[in-house]
Amino acid sequence: TLKIALSLASNLGDPSGDTSVTQAAEGMVSKSEADSLRQLINDSQSFPSELRVPQPALPSGAAASQVLVMGPDDFIVAVVSSLNRPFGSGIVTPSGILLNSQMLDFSWQNKTMNHSIPRPQNLLRPGRRPRSFLLPTIARPSQGMCGTYLCLGANNGDRALSSIVQV
Repeated sequence: TLKIALSLASNLGDPSGDTSVTQAAEGMVSKSEADSLRQLINDSQSFPSELRVPQPALPSGAAASQVLVMGPDDFIVAVVSSLNRPFGSGIVTPSGILLNSQMLDFSWQNKTMNHSIPRPQNLLRPGRRPRSFLLPTIARPSQGMCGTYLCLGANNGDRALSSIVQV
């Protein structure tokens, strides 16, 4: 299931000016698409090896911060922020804020950092936003039901999704 999800996510990028990204996102939430993908899942065997799942672009380590808060009024906030490597871009603002290095989240033609195939939907271009795998997540019971609330976040590139699913 995760291989399928990550394969689909590899077609995402900044939707501005790229209709293929919008179509890919619409397909990901389509019930008919979900039904056809569900047929590919088999608990007794692995998904075919032709499906290439991108590997994390960066080594593991402390490269993200999280703020996860639940107040007495049941409001929940989950925020995950990534520097993408120790000291981010290496640029500090006059107020002392360390700037991110989101440029690493782009696919780089001829030198993709994660050794996967560069995806045209996520190539570096002026004014584009890179695809990111930060996943601040809030899980709560249905309206009016009692239960435990869960608030978590994950980082580490494509591994974030499997981390959230495992929790």
